[in-house]
Amino acid sequence: MCNKLNLLIIISLFSLGAFGQAGIIPAPSEVVQPARPGSFQISGKTPIILSTAALSNSMAFFNDYLGKFYGFTLTAQNAQSRKGIYLKVDSAGIQNKDSYRLEVKKNGVYITGSSEEAVFYGIQSLIQLLPVKPASKLQVPYVTINDAPRFSYRGMHLDVSRHFFPVSFVKKYIDFLALHKMNYFHWHLTDDQGWRIEIKKYPKLTTTGAYRDGTIIGHYPGTGNDGIRHGGFYTQDEVRDVVAYAAARYVNVIPEIEMPGHASAALTAYPNLGCTGGPYKVQGTWGVFNEVFCAGNDSVFTFL
Repeated sequence: MCNKLNLLIIISLFSLGAFGQAGIIPAPSEVVQPARPGSFQISGKTPIILSTAALSNSMAFFNDYLGKFYGFTLTAQNAQSRKGIYLKVDSAGIQNKDSYRLEVKKNGVYITGSSEEAVFYGIQSLIQLLPVKPASKLQVPYVTINDAPRFSYRGMHLDVSRHFFPVSFVKKYIDFLALHKMNYFHWHLTDDQGWRIEIKKYPKLTTTGAYRDGTIIGHYPGTGNDGIRHGGFYTQDEVRDVVAYAAARYVNVIPEIEMPGHASAALTAYPNLGCTGGPYKVQGTWGVFNEVFCAGNDSVFTFL
């Protein structure tokens, strides 16, 4: 699936044509190329200067990327007159809290954002300007970019109920969201085909509701069932870890708990929450099922 996701991202890039303006996806609002082309060199000796300590998160993210793909990191310094990378928050006269300005000039790289998040988005654009081939000295072309999102809500959805994905994949998915300056992760945690989040007060949700006996083969209505037990769930500590990981990338996690329908997994774990009492089962196929939380049962509202 990871390879399929990478392929999907690559296809989406090509579909936007010429990899957007200045090689950045999504294409910035404005890109100004200099009359005389040139480049600024980033190496392990390049300082990074922060206008506020709150920008250390963006610096840490950038350093993590540099270390992983190029083998060096940058050091924060206070030398305002040196050539380097300057990160600054300045909201004066700016209405959009996610807007930023990225300038690559002879004396350095200057990222000014209207908020911490905006500076982080500027870092994402800077990363996309870096050469693909690993090197100890990176040439970044001169350019001025003014950018702001068209939409305040920029999100993606991941259904882990019908197909369970491990935390490592969820984090990789969030990385792709951050790369494309998205700020919401819609986490589809429950459905007829599986309950995926640990609730300590209701342990059967994961011991029983997190697993099904098989999965439909092919597209609905399918050609049968593979008979392979499928499932999994996220512990509360894992959920906290994912939420913190996303927050460090300025991505908000929206957990989805389905109701009143799409409740087969929960009802299999606790049949008393249904209108008929069952028997219920965690579904191995797709479609719409009649099993729902019973609105006439007060314990359902306590549970929800």
